[in-house]
Amino acid sequence: EKMKKIVYLFLALLMPICSFAQEEAVDPKAKAILGKAVDAFDSKKGISADFLIEIKDSRNGKEETIPGILLLKGDKFKLSLRNVDTYFDGKTQSVFMSNEKEVTISIPEKEDLKDINPILLMKSYQTDYKMRYLGSKKEAGLMVEEVELYPNDLKSQYSIIRLKISKDKLQLKSILLKGKSGIDTKLSIQNLEHKELYDTMFVFDEKKFPDVEIIDLR
Repeated sequence: EKMKKIVYLFLALLMPICSFAQEEAVDPKAKAILGKAVDAFDSKKGISADFLIEIKDSRNGKEETIPGILLLKGDKFKLSLRNVDTYFDGKTQSVFMSNEKEVTISIPEKEDLKDINPILLMKSYQTDYKMRYLGSKKEAGLMVEEVELYPNDLKSQYSIIRLKISKDKLQLKSILLKGKSGIDTKLSIQNLEHKELYDTMFVFDEKKFPDVEIIDLR
Protein backbone atom coordinates (compact mmCIF):
# COMPACT_ATOMS: atom_id res chain seq x y z
CA GLU A 1 0.00 0.00 0.00
CA LYS A 2 2.88 2.36 0.83
CA MET A 3 4.51 1.59 -2.52
CA LYS A 4 1.30 2.47 -4.35
CA LYS A 5 1.03 5.82 -2.56
CA ILE A 6 4.60 6.65 -3.57
CA VAL A 7 3.73 5.97 -7.20
CA TYR A 8 0.55 8.04 -6.90
CA LEU A 9 2.64 10.91 -5.56
CA PHE A 10 4.86 10.51 -8.61
CA LEU A 11 1.77 10.68 -10.81
CA ALA A 12 0.52 13.73 -8.98
CA LEU A 13 3.75 15.58 -9.63
CA LEU A 14 3.51 14.79 -13.34
CA MET A 15 0.20 16.60 -13.56
CA PRO A 16 -0.31 20.37 -14.01
CA ILE A 17 0.96 22.48 -11.12
CA CYS A 18 -0.61 25.83 -11.85
CA SER A 19 -1.83 27.46 -8.65
CA PHE A 20 -0.22 27.68 -5.23
CA ALA A 21 -1.42 28.91 -1.87
CA GLN A 22 1.72 30.96 -1.24
CA GLU A 23 2.94 32.52 -4.47
CA GLU A 24 5.74 34.34 -2.66
CA ALA A 25 7.17 30.95 -1.64
CA VAL A 26 7.23 29.69 -5.24
CA ASP A 27 10.50 30.13 -7.15
CA PRO A 28 9.51 31.37 -10.66
CA LYS A 29 12.35 29.38 -12.26
CA ALA A 30 11.23 26.19 -10.55
CA LYS A 31 7.61 26.79 -11.50
CA ALA A 32 8.56 27.45 -15.14
CA ILE A 33 10.60 24.24 -15.41
CA LEU A 34 7.82 22.15 -13.88
CA GLY A 35 5.31 23.83 -16.17
CA LYS A 36 7.33 22.94 -19.24
CA ALA A 37 7.77 19.36 -18.03
CA VAL A 38 4.01 19.09 -17.58
CA ASP A 39 3.41 20.47 -21.09
CA ALA A 40 5.69 17.73 -22.45
CA PHE A 41 3.68 15.09 -20.60
CA ASP A 42 0.44 14.09 -22.31
CA SER A 43 -1.42 11.01 -21.11
CA LYS A 44 -4.60 11.43 -23.16
CA LYS A 45 -3.76 8.49 -25.45
CA GLY A 46 -1.58 6.64 -23.02
CA ILE A 47 1.77 6.37 -21.32
CA SER A 48 3.80 3.34 -20.34
CA ALA A 49 6.54 3.73 -17.75
CA ASP A 50 9.07 1.30 -16.30
CA PHE A 51 10.45 2.49 -12.99
CA LEU A 52 12.49 1.52 -9.94
CA ILE A 53 11.69 2.34 -6.33
CA GLU A 54 14.77 2.48 -4.08
CA ILE A 55 14.26 2.59 -0.31
CA LYS A 56 17.11 3.46 2.07
CA ASP A 57 16.74 3.35 5.84
CA SER A 58 19.49 5.40 7.49
CA ARG A 59 18.55 3.96 10.89
CA ASN A 60 19.72 0.43 10.08
CA GLY A 61 21.45 0.77 6.70
CA LYS A 62 18.93 -1.44 4.92
CA GLU A 63 18.30 -0.88 1.22
CA GLU A 64 15.66 -2.32 -1.09
CA THR A 65 14.98 -1.94 -4.82
CA ILE A 66 11.56 -2.70 -6.30
CA PRO A 67 10.80 -2.61 -10.07
CA GLY A 68 7.39 -1.57 -11.32
CA ILE A 69 5.36 -0.87 -14.44
CA LEU A 70 2.73 1.82 -14.85
CA LEU A 71 0.15 2.27 -17.61
CA LEU A 72 -1.67 5.60 -17.52
CA LYS A 73 -4.46 7.07 -19.61
CA GLY A 74 -6.30 10.08 -18.23
CA ASP A 75 -7.74 9.03 -14.87
CA LYS A 76 -7.32 5.33 -15.67
CA PHE A 77 -4.24 3.35 -14.70
CA LYS A 78 -2.75 -0.07 -14.16
CA LEU A 79 0.04 -0.37 -11.64
CA SER A 80 2.20 -3.50 -11.30
CA LEU A 81 4.42 -3.80 -8.21
CA ARG A 82 5.94 -7.10 -7.16
CA ASN A 83 3.15 -9.65 -7.55
CA VAL A 84 0.27 -7.21 -7.24
CA ASP A 85 -1.55 -5.60 -10.17
CA THR A 86 -3.90 -2.71 -9.41
CA TYR A 87 -6.44 -1.77 -12.08
CA PHE A 88 -8.48 1.43 -11.97
CA ASP A 89 -10.92 2.25 -14.79
CA GLY A 90 -12.00 5.61 -13.41
CA LYS A 91 -14.67 4.06 -11.20
CA THR A 92 -13.84 0.51 -10.13
CA GLN A 93 -10.62 -0.68 -8.52
CA SER A 94 -9.42 -4.29 -8.82
CA VAL A 95 -6.39 -5.45 -6.85
CA PHE A 96 -5.10 -8.77 -8.20
CA MET A 97 -2.68 -10.68 -5.98
CA SER A 98 -1.26 -13.41 -8.20
CA ASN A 99 0.52 -15.32 -5.42
CA GLU A 100 -2.67 -15.60 -3.37
CA LYS A 101 -4.78 -16.11 -6.51
CA GLU A 102 -7.36 -13.57 -5.43
CA VAL A 103 -8.71 -10.26 -6.66
CA THR A 104 -10.47 -7.65 -4.54
CA ILE A 105 -12.96 -5.48 -6.41
CA SER A 106 -14.30 -2.25 -4.95
CA ILE A 107 -15.73 1.15 -5.75
CA PRO A 108 -13.79 3.59 -3.57
CA GLU A 109 -15.63 6.04 -1.35
CA LYS A 110 -15.21 9.69 -2.24
CA GLU A 111 -12.92 10.39 0.73
CA ASP A 112 -10.69 7.46 -0.23
CA LEU A 113 -10.22 8.41 -3.86
CA LYS A 114 -7.06 10.42 -3.22
CA ASP A 115 -5.30 7.21 -2.21
CA ILE A 116 -6.03 5.49 -5.55
CA ASN A 117 -6.86 8.22 -8.08
CA PRO A 118 -3.82 10.15 -9.38
CA ILE A 119 -5.99 12.97 -10.73
CA LEU A 120 -7.63 13.72 -7.38
CA LEU A 121 -4.33 13.36 -5.59
CA MET A 122 -2.83 15.83 -8.04
CA LYS A 123 -5.44 18.44 -7.13
CA SER A 124 -4.48 18.24 -3.48
CA TYR A 125 -0.83 18.86 -4.30
CA GLN A 126 -1.47 22.01 -6.32
CA THR A 127 -1.62 24.08 -3.15
CA ASP A 128 0.51 22.10 -0.72
CA TYR A 129 4.10 23.01 -1.59
CA LYS A 130 6.69 25.74 -1.60
CA MET A 131 9.41 25.24 -4.21
CA ARG A 132 12.83 26.39 -5.33
CA TYR A 133 15.16 25.83 -8.27
CA LEU A 134 18.50 24.20 -7.40
CA GLY A 135 20.19 24.48 -10.80
CA SER A 136 21.30 22.09 -13.53
CA LYS A 137 23.90 19.32 -13.38
CA LYS A 138 25.19 16.41 -15.40
CA GLU A 139 24.12 13.00 -14.19
CA ALA A 140 24.90 9.72 -15.96
CA GLY A 141 25.74 11.69 -19.11
CA LEU A 142 22.45 13.58 -19.05
CA MET A 143 21.88 17.22 -18.13
CA VAL A 144 19.09 17.53 -15.57
CA GLU A 145 17.32 20.40 -13.85
CA GLU A 146 16.74 20.05 -10.11
CA VAL A 147 13.74 21.38 -8.22
CA GLU A 148 12.87 20.97 -4.55
CA LEU A 149 9.39 21.02 -3.04
CA TYR A 150 8.68 21.69 0.64
CA PRO A 151 5.34 20.62 2.13
CA ASN A 152 3.34 23.43 3.72
CA ASP A 153 1.86 20.85 6.08
CA LEU A 154 4.37 20.47 8.91
CA LYS A 155 2.82 17.09 9.73
CA SER A 156 3.84 15.69 6.34
CA GLN A 157 5.98 12.56 6.57
CA TYR A 158 8.38 14.10 4.04
CA SER A 159 10.65 17.07 4.72
CA ILE A 160 11.84 17.57 1.13
CA ILE A 161 10.82 16.24 -2.28
CA ARG A 162 13.54 16.61 -4.92
CA LEU A 163 12.71 16.27 -8.62
CA LYS A 164 15.12 15.84 -11.51
CA ILE A 165 13.94 16.72 -15.01
CA SER A 166 15.91 16.12 -18.21
CA LYS A 167 17.01 19.41 -19.73
CA ASP A 168 16.61 18.30 -23.35
CA LYS A 169 13.23 16.53 -23.40
CA LEU A 170 11.88 18.04 -20.16
CA GLN A 171 10.87 14.60 -18.90
CA LEU A 172 10.70 13.78 -15.22
CA LYS A 173 13.59 11.41 -14.45
CA SER A 174 13.35 10.89 -10.71
CA ILE A 175 11.72 11.91 -7.44
CA LEU A 176 13.50 11.66 -4.09
CA LEU A 177 11.31 11.72 -0.98
CA LYS A 178 13.30 12.65 2.14
CA GLY A 179 11.46 11.08 5.05
CA LYS A 180 11.48 12.63 8.50
CA SER A 181 11.76 9.15 9.99
CA GLY A 182 15.12 8.52 8.30
CA ILE A 183 13.69 6.55 5.38
CA ASP A 184 14.42 7.99 1.93
CA THR A 185 12.52 6.77 -1.11
CA LYS A 186 13.60 7.40 -4.69
CA LEU A 187 11.51 6.67 -7.75
CA SER A 188 13.50 6.59 -10.99
CA ILE A 189 11.93 6.33 -14.43
CA GLN A 190 13.86 3.81 -16.52
CA ASN A 191 11.78 4.12 -19.67
CA LEU A 192 8.75 6.20 -20.59
CA GLU A 193 6.79 5.83 -23.82
CA HIS A 194 3.77 7.61 -25.24
CA LYS A 195 1.62 4.91 -26.79
CA GLU A 196 -1.99 4.12 -27.53
CA LEU A 197 -3.62 2.24 -24.68
CA TYR A 198 -7.10 0.74 -24.72
CA ASP A 199 -9.68 1.13 -21.96
CA THR A 200 -9.88 -2.66 -21.55
CA MET A 201 -6.28 -2.63 -20.28
CA PHE A 202 -7.45 -0.93 -17.08
CA VAL A 203 -10.10 -3.53 -16.25
CA PHE A 204 -9.36 -6.88 -14.60
CA ASP A 205 -10.56 -9.62 -16.97
CA GLU A 206 -12.05 -12.37 -14.80
CA LYS A 207 -12.34 -14.71 -17.81
CA LYS A 208 -8.56 -14.90 -18.12
CA PHE A 209 -8.23 -16.08 -14.51
CA PRO A 210 -10.99 -18.64 -13.91
CA ASP A 211 -9.31 -20.10 -10.79
CA VAL A 212 -8.96 -16.78 -8.98
CA GLU A 213 -11.05 -16.11 -5.86
CA ILE A 214 -13.10 -12.94 -6.32
CA ILE A 215 -13.72 -10.76 -3.30
CA ASP A 216 -16.39 -8.32 -4.41
CA LEU A 217 -16.83 -5.38 -2.01
CA ARG A 218 -19.11 -3.34 -4.25
